[in-house]
Amino acid sequence: MTEIMQKLFTVSDAAAMSGGLFVSRGGSDPDILSVFIDSQSVRNGGLFIALKGEFTDGHNYISMAFESGASAVMVSDEYYSVHSSEISTSEYPGCLIVVKDTLLGLHKLAAGWVAGFDDLIKIAVTGSNGKSTTKEMIGAILSEEGSTIINKGNLNSETGLPLSVLKIDAHHKYGVFEMGINHPGEMKALSAILKPDYALITNIGTAHIGLMGSQEAIAIEKSDVFSLFDEKNTGFIFEDDSWASYLEGQCPGNTIAYGLKSTDGIEGTTNLGLDGWEIQYKGFKIYFKLIGQHNLTNAIAAISLTDALGVSPVKIKRGLEKIKALKGRSRIIEGRYTVIEDSYNANAESMARIFNFISDLNWSGRVVLILGSMKELGSFSAEKHEVVGRQAIALDPDLIFFYGEEMEGPYNLALIEGFSGRLIYTTDYSELEREVLGSLETGDLVLIKGSLSMNLNKLVATIVKSEESLDV
Repeated sequence: MTEIMQKLFTVSDAAAMSGGLFVSRGGSDPDILSVFIDSQSVRNGGLFIALKGEFTDGHNYISMAFESGASAVMVSDEYYSVHSSEISTSEYPGCLIVVKDTLLGLHKLAAGWVAGFDDLIKIAVTGSNGKSTTKEMIGAILSEEGSTIINKGNLNSETGLPLSVLKIDAHHKYGVFEMGINHPGEMKALSAILKPDYALITNIGTAHIGLMGSQEAIAIEKSDVFSLFDEKNTGFIFEDDSWASYLEGQCPGNTIAYGLKSTDGIEGTTNLGLDGWEIQYKGFKIYFKLIGQHNLTNAIAAISLTDALGVSPVKIKRGLEKIKALKGRSRIIEGRYTVIEDSYNANAESMARIFNFISDLNWSGRVVLILGSMKELGSFSAEKHEVVGRQAIALDPDLIFFYGEEMEGPYNLALIEGFSGRLIYTTDYSELEREVLGSLETGDLVLIKGSLSMNLNKLVATIVKSEESLDV
């Protein structure tokens, strides 16, 4: 079915919001129906933002965007000053918006759009781990209360967030937006776009520590989600986070601690292993399908925030019970082998959490770990990989696959420590796949975890396909 696109604004409106110069041939001022940063995705009535990246420059694809039906293109003043005479004599089928910096222009445009929705309750979710899952939980609960928009997938960056908020429309009551950062200054830029009323920080860990420089730098950057707060705003902080006191001190508004000790109404929890959790909350039993202590904490976070917004316990229960594991994030795939697919990201903290979950399972069959490298750790890489190696050995699995250059250290450590199980180390994906398929046995519990760039999601699909062929 063809999607019917509604008008966002005119090109001149977009120019005004982004602080740019409106350039039109023949006085036309067409409507903008959608905004794109990928020229190959542009559709009729689109505004193409020509971003300059590390490896490519969107200005090289302006003609392609117009050929695809763009009504307008946002370009830098540097580009326009060089090409203005060429543009004035060409048969451009659309308009231009000229700004000093196209990324900043996109941010201003998005901020201007958000500012037009006075009644929207805006919620930001950030942290080193669990952002997407927590966002999904909050969104599911609030959808029981009123129309709710969340960012799709992980569109949480300095390009993803503005594209996400441009999907807001008048019928939305709540907006729940995940905010991810990997360099200094990014959180302030994201906060300036959304200007959240509420913000929740899941934790301060070591994800992107190689880019940020230290855990302290990560805490400082994450705390900037509160940078535009005043006494009317509220921040939610995990009770046991080692940076909780610092984060509370950085929040100019109100702060609410969440967790099993702090969240009002939590009467108890029962670990159901691979089936998730039973949460006793204000007289209700919530059957929550996601595994591990980390996901329980994320659920408690969602409960705390939505309770503060006045959502009833029955709606909180309904929302949480709809949640299923996101692909690549502690998803359970049951069959001949029971696979824990955790291939979306990896750092020392998230490795420890999933190892602890497996340890508590008391699995009766074999335990197989397939561990891919953890990326973006910089000078901390060797240290953090050694920590993970020791954690993996302590779990005492039957078989460990170490995959990727950074995993050579943990592999050598396991050899030195005299690990009693079977060890395989490789940097070659084809070899990994061949060895895994040749090693798995019926009844195995298989953890697949590594950074997204290790493409272990491909291995998950291969294992599932191999099971299907065995069952034929």
